[in-house]
Amino acid sequence: MNASIQIIAALAAATLAATAVPALSSAFTAGTITAIAPDDALNIRKWPSAQSKIIDAYELDESISMTGRCKNIVTNVSFRIDGYESTGWKYAQMKKAYVWCQVMTNDAELGWARGKYIWPE
Repeated sequence: MNASIQIIAALAAATLAATAVPALSSAFTAGTITAIAPDDALNIRKWPSAQSKIIDAYELDESISMTGRCKNIVTNVSFRIDGYESTGWKYAQMKKAYVWCQVMTNDAELGWARGKYIWPE
């Protein structure tokens, strides 16, 4: 390769690197447990199913880490709530029937919770 082609290739690589989209600062979205009775708890389950093993439980107004992934278990459609949409839009998607959202417990275990009981920040 001659020198001018090497220079052009280096400039192209540098330009591409400079215009790359920066990564999000966190892999998780903050959420707060909502819409449950004060004396109740939201069960975190191993899989998105009411019959799945309970791995943890969170009380009303407690913070929870969400992966951003949610899934309607009837239609089998997954969607993400960690984009730039408004919190209202996110919650409208999450509170639909049969929607479960993936969360991470305080013990760093991935699990699933009914989306309608979590308010995304």
